[in-house]
Amino acid sequence: MTITTIAPADLKLSPLNVRKSKRQHIKALADDIAAHGVIHNLVAYKHGKGFAVVAGGRRLEAIRLLQKEGRLPDDFAVPVSIRSKKEAVELSLAENQSRDDMHPADAIEAYGKLAADGLASDDIAARFGVTPAHVNRILSLADLHPDIRAALAKDDIGLDAAKAYTLTDDQERQLRLFGEFGNSAHMVRNALTDDKIATDSALFDLVPLAQYIEAGGTITRDLFSGDEGGFADTADLVWSLVQQRLEAVREEWLADGWPEVEIVERQPDNFYSLNHIRPQGLRDLTEAEGARLSELEGKAEAITEADSEAEVWNNAELRAIDDELGGIEKARRYYTDEQKADAKVIMFLGYNGALTIQPMCLRKAKRSKKADDRKPERFSRKLAEAMHRIKLLVVREAVASSPEFAFDLMLAALIEDRLAYGINSPLALRTNVRPVQVDENLLAGVTMIDVEEEADKSLAVLNRENVLEQLASLDAAKKRDLFACLIAVLIDPSSALPADILQRLGIDMSAKWRPDKAFFARMTKASLLDLLREECDEAAAQNCHKLAKPELAEEVARRLSENGWLPPLLHGA
Repeated sequence: MTITTIAPADLKLSPLNVRKSKRQHIKALADDIAAHGVIHNLVAYKHGKGFAVVAGGRRLEAIRLLQKEGRLPDDFAVPVSIRSKKEAVELSLAENQSRDDMHPADAIEAYGKLAADGLASDDIAARFGVTPAHVNRILSLADLHPDIRAALAKDDIGLDAAKAYTLTDDQERQLRLFGEFGNSAHMVRNALTDDKIATDSALFDLVPLAQYIEAGGTITRDLFSGDEGGFADTADLVWSLVQQRLEAVREEWLADGWPEVEIVERQPDNFYSLNHIRPQGLRDLTEAEGARLSELEGKAEAITEADSEAEVWNNAELRAIDDELGGIEKARRYYTDEQKADAKVIMFLGYNGALTIQPMCLRKAKRSKKADDRKPERFSRKLAEAMHRIKLLVVREAVASSPEFAFDLMLAALIEDRLAYGINSPLALRTNVRPVQVDENLLAGVTMIDVEEEADKSLAVLNRENVLEQLASLDAAKKRDLFACLIAVLIDPSSALPADILQRLGIDMSAKWRPDKAFFARMTKASLLDLLREECDEAAAQNCHKLAKPELAEEVARRLSENGWLPPLLHGA
């Protein structure tokens, strides 16, 4: 290594310089050099009669700007570290990695040169303080069609779109899609994966990926996914294996004594009005279960003694204990032979391939012929409206977290509006939607994003006079998040929220909200006792019928929390 001074006229920017994207802040850098001199030397290698600069290109441009303005003499001495050509490129890359993020196009070319020189991904990663996975991702971008790489270098497309094109190795196909979709990562990704199945699909809970691969299936890895997932290329093979597994599960249930087990194509439209049955048998605790039960109850007692206000909804440790107790209770339950004799089991795949198995009683409940015998509605109109608003809040949160679904929802609304029947459509989005308000007591202990508040925060930083200009400079990921948040806010509270929307979002309502004492306190005592009869048994109702309304509401909340009960109005979520 040699450090010397060289006149600017003998220096030129090397074609190997790893930073070739737009150079910014040259004027500010020139002012700093004029005031303080060149603090960091340039890096160059001998090239022809002069020297080629691979690190310090912006400093060289700033020096030439100062000479042009007459602020530096033509023979100004520039400090330069002379290196070999190969060593100079590596130093250039290291310098740019350590200062500010390199433009992806620069990193592609730089890593590619080092890989071409025989360096393994691990070696490149070690030299520049990044992970081997990062190196492999950058190198995968090097395999893009040259036109797409050029567009990335010129910022005609963003990094997200470039990542999407890596889902195929076929450069001709990449180019065709580039001509059709350009910078739309969403459309490119859909086009390349429409006939494939994501490896995070619940289908692979039924059929392990290893089994699919052993059967001859292949995987397209998505190197840019957070969990290094990908897509199963042969959807027909996946479905064939799934069907075999479903048949095997069906045989297992038949062997367990169920007279009829049917695999249906999808969730029946009347699924939640069918006569579902719950296990009525209760086996004795095993020795291990009994010991664990005593241990958990002791822990819960110690927590409540230390903090008299601690309850399941406001104490994470108590909540975990309650969940484990519920799991022990659930494991003890079984369907009796009497239940099986008059029952049928249906099996179907729900959203994202999740398997649902539901036994139901075939005997219809007897109905009184007298109108006077009809029971009043279990939930008041006010409570039913509150449940609908709770469901809406959960749906809005899910939509705000899924820009792709928000895009589809907006597109569906526009299509229906264009076809002239969107005015009453449940998909309609309203720009004059009023805030959704739910009694705070019904949301106690619930952790949920306030989508309206998040939308207001995002909009507060925008100037209404030049919104379009601000959006043009906004990061693509932030734009997607803002779009999803605003679409979520526009969902009409009066909407019926079609089941296909809820299924596609894959919402587990019981994970977001559960009825508690405050909820059951809004029901009549008669309705609470009827609920105990249905969900527990007659003995439970008889045991509780003398309790005052507040104590009864608390007892119902405790008992029904054990089986994850939800009001029917929330089953669609």
